[in-house]
Amino acid sequence: MQTFYVGIKGVIIRDDKVLLLRANGGKGRRDIWEAPGGRIDDEESMQETLTRELHEELQNITDVHIGGILHATRLPWIIDGTNSLTLVFFQVSADFDGDPQISDEHMDWKWCTLDEAMELANDITLPAIEAAFAGKKP
Repeated sequence: MQTFYVGIKGVIIRDDKVLLLRANGGKGRRDIWEAPGGRIDDEESMQETLTRELHEELQNITDVHIGGILHATRLPWIIDGTNSLTLVFFQVSADFDGDPQISDEHMDWKWCTLDEAMELANDITLPAIEAAFAGKKP
């Protein structure tokens, strides 16, 4: 029987740039540039999940405000053998104490212009980034 997971991602735009994190390719993860976020834990709301994940992955993030949904998609491949993952991307505004400090889940970070993001970000993340730059609201 197939299990469906839901992951929540935050698209953070500041000064006309989007924050992308380079995933650590270890533990079966692919080496990609992505928006921060992760899977929903039991009984968490999407907003609670995103807030938790942002604080786990970006240790010096402050003043987090979660906006509307930018994009949602089901991954076109199976993970963990028989499981499927749906990702929901939210618009996020936030500040940082200095430069972003990332967890060991990622190996690098970068504030990217739209053109840079179109070159770096994985295909799953691109529609959400485009929507955020376009000012799309749900």
